[in-house]
Amino acid sequence: MGFLGTYASNLSDFSLILEILVTIAFLSGYRFAKKKIISKHYKTMITAFILDISFMVSYMVKSLIEGRAKFGGPENLKLYIYYPLVVFHSIISIVVLALVAYMIYHGFKNTKPINGRKMFSEKEKHHKIGRMTIIVWMLSFVSGIAIYFMLYVIFIPA
Repeated sequence: MGFLGTYASNLSDFSLILEILVTIAFLSGYRFAKKKIISKHYKTMITAFILDISFMVSYMVKSLIEGRAKFGGPENLKLYIYYPLVVFHSIISIVVLALVAYMIYHGFKNTKPINGRKMFSEKEKHHKIGRMTIIVWMLSFVSGIAIYFMLYVIFIPA
């Protein structure tokens, strides 16, 4: 039993907390961008990225130490809800990683000083891809939370 009181391990709960912190930082950075507080936007997004790398490392360590969690719910739910959700989450997580990497790379590569601040040279493209990245991120986050609940809260792991 993990420190959150679920059937998850401490490592799984730690990974969940990191993912929640990543999402809070990501949404805060997005909010700063909308308010045009660019210096806080940069700092918060870099913090979100560092937290996300920490999450990925903690998840890999958890997987190496504990292996994969086994779904303890009914077989029909496993086949028609759980597995499709895991596949969706896996695909969308890869897409969001690519989008985040693109945003960070181009956010630093294509900056130029404007009024003493570094700005993305293709501002509209950055905004459009940023909005898409937030949407895809939230889909990944929500599907990950749903998987956590199905594995450790609703059903007892097998």
